[in-house]
Amino acid sequence: MGPGRRERKKARTRAEIFAAAMALFGERGFEAVTLEQICAAADVAKGTFFLHFPSKAALLREWSRELARELAGALHDSRGSSLAEYRTLVERLGEHWRRRPDAARALLRELLAPEAAGATNELRGVVEDVVRRGQQRGELRRNVPAPLAAEILLTSCAAAFSRSPYGGTDAGPEQVRNELLHALLHGLHEPKPRLKWRPS
Repeated sequence: MGPGRRERKKARTRAEIFAAAMALFGERGFEAVTLEQICAAADVAKGTFFLHFPSKAALLREWSRELARELAGALHDSRGSSLAEYRTLVERLGEHWRRRPDAARALLRELLAPEAAGATNELRGVVEDVVRRGQQRGELRRNVPAPLAAEILLTSCAAAFSRSPYGGTDAGPEQVRNELLHALLHGLHEPKPRLKWRPS
């Protein structure tokens, strides 16, 4: 048996609060939006807001959870290479974080917080799975721990796509994505040309 009428109404109210908040974050920025504005946009009382979310920051954790679900769905049964999976991650995250740069910066703080857990760990977990698959296939280095690789990808994406212009350059989002992918997968090291041996 599915959820009852009361549970459906509760889930609908929660979704409406979240949607109203994310729309406001996209228009005005995370820091500028107040709880009163979110409640007015969702047409709920402040007490109703707190029944669903303990704080404004909890909306970021919900966003992180939603991103994790979307990414997991996009990567489901993926048979692509690590490059293809990384490209999917960067494209999807970039798309969301370009629309809400201020919220992306706030989410970045959540991701970096020492006590980060729950939803932010779900998002990290999706990226860690991509790294582990790549390591098992021999496409990614095994001496980089998956949690560290996931943190590098998430924080790099948030930093690059939440700035305007993108990445602090005049590049468009596609160029930033390609440059970011190259840096993430190949690093910054410039290999020295190998000298050819010539017999004397």
